[in-house]
Amino acid sequence: MGNKQVITGLLVDENHTVSFIEVCEKYDISEELLQGMLEQGLFSHPPKDVKNLQIDYAMVRRIQSAKRLQQDLGVNIPGVVLVLELLEELEQLRSELSILQRHMEMPE
Repeated sequence: MGNKQVITGLLVDENHTVSFIEVCEKYDISEELLQGMLEQGLFSHPPKDVKNLQIDYAMVRRIQSAKRLQQDLGVNIPGVVLVLELLEELEQLRSELSILQRHMEMPE
């Protein structure tokens, strides 16, 4: 039991929102980076006043993924947005395929 690492985070339920500043502080993201992500289209409808933005669970997860892509893989912000869009599209297609497969397996 060598090194012990303390991990901090922000527990967000699906009906709860957090502020722009809280996300920056809890996830160690600079305000400039998060604002840049928002301006580059990280969300389909970027807010006009990002500093007063209330961020829900789905947005927090997307921000976390964006940060990991940028930090771990060195992907630039436009690339991060593209990767996340493609991953969401892939997830949607897999869901549709699953529905179609279940439908085809049903006896008539």
